[in-house]
Amino acid sequence: MFSYPPVLYFGVFMKNFRTLLLSSAILLCAVFTVEAGTRVFVEVEVSKGDSTEKSVEVVTFDESRFRIDFPGAGKEVTDQSPYIMSVNGGEKWVIGDQSKDGFYCTEMNTEEFFRSLGEQATEAMEFFNVTAETPTVKKVLEEPGPDIEGFKTTHLQIETNASAYAWFLFIKFEYSVKIIDDLWYTTELDVHPVRKKWINALTQSGNSLIDKMFADFTAELPGAVLRKESVIDITNVRKKETKTQKKRSLIKKVEELSAAELDKVFVMPECKAMDDDEVQEKAKTLFSADKIML
Repeated sequence: MFSYPPVLYFGVFMKNFRTLLLSSAILLCAVFTVEAGTRVFVEVEVSKGDSTEKSVEVVTFDESRFRIDFPGAGKEVTDQSPYIMSVNGGEKWVIGDQSKDGFYCTEMNTEEFFRSLGEQATEAMEFFNVTAETPTVKKVLEEPGPDIEGFKTTHLQIETNASAYAWFLFIKFEYSVKIIDDLWYTTELDVHPVRKKWINALTQSGNSLIDKMFADFTAELPGAVLRKESVIDITNVRKKETKTQKKRSLIKKVEELSAAELDKVFVMPECKAMDDDEVQEKAKTLFSADKIML
């Protein structure tokens, strides 16, 4: 049913669920222009131990449409590149992904999607009889930051802690998660309406622990984030072992697009419709790979 040991599932889920908010495209998206559309190239670097992976995410948006393409490192965006897209202010999303026998896509409601993630967390905790402490979120540092893309920024550091335990075959499994987020935000840009829609959905997953964590976190963010660095520690308390992951997201280039160029971007490529099982599988794949900006 679940691929992780009892309480480790909680730790991994909390880390991944936090990624939904901190993931580059949603958190970094800001309204750079009023009349024109915008394309933003975001460099993402993820380090685990001695291994480091780099990728590029291409974010395109105007006032009501939003699209993220995942071409991978050193690749161009094509009709076969995985993507997520909304053309109605984030109310619904289309997910497209490549499979062995073709390119598939599906449409889903934003609020329903996040509620389903909250239900997965609740189901896992109940299935393993997990006892979880209420996550804590605190601001550690706030100071003037450098100019990014010509905008004045403020450097904000936030620390999030969560822990949980469960008994399995007379053995106590206990894990803790510590996330240090360094964010550089600006108040000179408006927050994109799609980001507002996502944050609202993130705080209404139906899981009280997750909802409170996101509400507390977003309360500390007064502006659009242009750069983000995160250090995530997941500790096996019984074995006294900690695994660390570092993630950095930075805007590398910003382009303005004409109305004609935007209309070409917001066209759904030909694809095969996913059935319900495929939808769930694709969503889980994007989620576990830290790619769902979703």
